[in-house]
Parts: sequence; C-alpha cells; structure tokens
Amino acid sequence: MWHKTESPEVGGRPSRREFLRTAGAGAAAMFLCGHAPYGQWGVYRRRHLLILTSRADPPSFELGKRVAEVLADRLPSSKAQVSRAPHKERIASLISSQQLDVALMRRDDAAALRQGRPPFADHGPVKLFTVVGIGEYLFVCRDDFAARHAWLIAEALDKSRSVLPELLLPSGSSSEPPDSRIPQHPGALGYFTGAPMPGLEPHAHEDHTHEVDVPQ
Repeated sequence: MWHKTESPEVGGRPSRREFLRTAGAGAAAMFLCGHAPYGQWGVYRRRHLLILTSRADPPSFELGKRVAEVLADRLPSSKAQVSRAPHKERIASLISSQQLDVALMRRDDAAALRQGRPPFADHGPVKLFTVVGIGEYLFVCRDDFAARHAWLIAEALDKSRSVLPELLLPSGSSSEPPDSRIPQHPGALGYFTGAPMPGLEPHAHEDHTHEVDVPQ
C-alpha cells in the first residue's frame, strides 16, 4: 500500500538512504536491459515504482532522480526509484507491454507513442495519460494506472516545488493538461481540481491490488 507522509523539503548532502536508492536504481537498470529472469523482474517491479528515463537523454535521468527522491520521501511505501532504459524505443516497449507503468518522456515522444506514430509505430498506439508536466517532460502512465496512485503522486510533487520549480500544473479548476495531446490522468486531475483522494481499485492493474486504506 502507499502511505503519504509529511517530510521536510529534500535537499542538501545525499543521505545514506539516497545512496541506497541510487544503488538500487543501478540494480533496476540491469532488469531493464533484460539480464534477469522474468519472475524476479515481476517481483521487483511490483515492489517499486520505477520511473523510466532514457540513457540517450541525460537530462531525463537527472530530472528522474529528483522526482524519485521526492516520491521516496513523501510516499515511502512507493519505494520510488529512477531507472534508465537504453533509449526511448525501449521505454515505449516497456510501457506498451505493461512491464513498467510510468516514465518521464519528452512531449513529442509521448504524443507519438499515444498516437502510434514513428519512432514508436511498432509499440503504439498506447493510451497514455499525463500525471504532471515538468519542464520539457511529461510524467506519463498508461490508462490502467490506479487513480489513487496518480492522485498521491500529483499531491507529493505539488508539495515539493522547491525541488521541482519547473513543475507545470493545471490552472485553477481547468481540465487543460500540460500538453493538449496527452490528457490528464483522472486521478491527477482530481487532485488538482480539489476532489478527494480516490478509493481503492480492487480490479485495477495487477500491481495495484495489494494496498489497503491510506490514512488521512
């Protein structure tokens, strides 16, 4: 299950916990390259929110580290970590095949994957949604990502603007997503428009069925 906690803004010298998270991200990268049995990969994936970035796009990894740090501190039960795929086509493969759930993608790439256009014609179209926009990137997920989780991620990132000053949010009660080509995930939109945190989704994606009520 995912719990939300109040924590100080992240920053300063790397903590031991951050060091361990970084080391864990290295292990996750091995999975992304296909060097682990699928059974182990499935277990690891269910226990960690792995945020996909591209090794071919170094700024995405740096941004992913900040996002993962925020989520690991504010939503420790998510066990958020950043992971690097070799290139954006591998991100498309992992997302479209439901091996991973979330990624940081450049806007044009996210739109191309949603529409099934090159360079992702072999992997799409994929029904992507935006959780938040962060500068030139979108934090995206598939349509089967739990509304409760999208709501919690949106809240955690919204409350960490000192770490993520480039966060792009819907204006007021507007339903306009950061990029008009990628709709806002209903859970994230609910947070930004003042809706209460969604209830549990017992029939959601298999990786999101093991949680219980999150305390307010």
